[in-house]
Amino acid sequence: MKYTLTSALLASAMAFGAAAPAFAEVTLTMWHNHPEWKDRAQAILDAFEEAHPDITIELEEIAGTNYSARLNTALAAGEAPDLFGLPAGPETLAAAEAGYALELTDKLDTSSLRDAAADAIDQNGQVWGVPILGTYSVGLYYHRNIFEDLGMTPPATQAEFLEMCASMKDQGVTPLIVPASDGIVPSFMYMMMTASVLGVDGFAALRRGERKFTDPDLLEAAHFLQDIGDCMQPGALSTPYVEGKALAALGQGAMMPGGSADYAGYQEINPDVDLGVVPFPAVGDNKPATVTGLEYIYLVNSQTEYPDAATTFLQWMMGDQAQQMVVDTITMTTNKNVVPAENRILEEFIEASRSNDMRVFYELPETGNVWSVAQQNTAALFLGEMTPEAFAEAIQAAVEPSGN
Repeated sequence: MKYTLTSALLASAMAFGAAAPAFAEVTLTMWHNHPEWKDRAQAILDAFEEAHPDITIELEEIAGTNYSARLNTALAAGEAPDLFGLPAGPETLAAAEAGYALELTDKLDTSSLRDAAADAIDQNGQVWGVPILGTYSVGLYYHRNIFEDLGMTPPATQAEFLEMCASMKDQGVTPLIVPASDGIVPSFMYMMMTASVLGVDGFAALRRGERKFTDPDLLEAAHFLQDIGDCMQPGALSTPYVEGKALAALGQGAMMPGGSADYAGYQEINPDVDLGVVPFPAVGDNKPATVTGLEYIYLVNSQTEYPDAATTFLQWMMGDQAQQMVVDTITMTTNKNVVPAENRILEEFIEASRSNDMRVFYELPETGNVWSVAQQNTAALFLGEMTPEAFAEAIQAAVEPSGN
């Protein structure tokens, strides 16, 4: 046998009272939803295979817009890969309750995780998946060269944004690139707008039922979202994510909402792209805001033939070597021992998220359904087929307060 445990993993195994696993040649299949990370993700997998030559990871990249449908079909048919990613929160719990995932509670050492990540994967005291490809913050990207040419600085407030939007359009510049065909990016914008009003404490109050999306100050977020529709590129509502990302990377607009993990994709499309990052402009007189969540956490298929090999892979991926590669080449890390090495964009995201950052809706049970309702209704809001008041009422109806 060529396989040996690293000393760190051996210590972990001993701490959990487990014997060191030994493997024949094993191939694990893994589905991943960021094709734009392909070369960077594969480099990390190559490092794992060098350390564990008996385990091969066969990675299949699936565009995010197709990922969920393919995975749901594969799970129902019993044809899912050994390792698959899902958002932390309700979707992970649903997969566990359906019997699709192997429980990992006593199988992995998660002590390297930052507190927020450890909290996000805890499902009533059980762990079904772990973050191996980082965490992300979402803010507002802007082309530094376009802003320099226009003699402008990025907007910090709703009023500044809308005034800048009008000025850019007068000068023949598209203010904002938004791939809006599936409602995902507009829903992120709405999250950041509500985050600027709520902050961490207000979001906790909303989850308890003490605040509502229909409150007058939060209703202004729905008005801002509708108004921002006039700033988006022509055909935004029919623009898919991949096409919108290309438009953004190639400078077809001055700004674009995006996450820390998007930067690698922008560079793949345009190696000369010159971007900066700021929080999303604030609603009214509030603070600009970002939202933060985990990239997909990875679960082990309950039907896998190789559960020990799969957990060995996940343990290595949470470790310092893998997470240093993640933070240096892809996005922010969940490992508390690792910091980025000279990555300006990640440093700007960290700075942007310091003062007013909120967790994403879909990772939390009280607001998990808000995400899908927002996606379903943003197009109607932009088209004027739904008023901001009706939009906010639909969003609020999807909240399941913990106080009830």
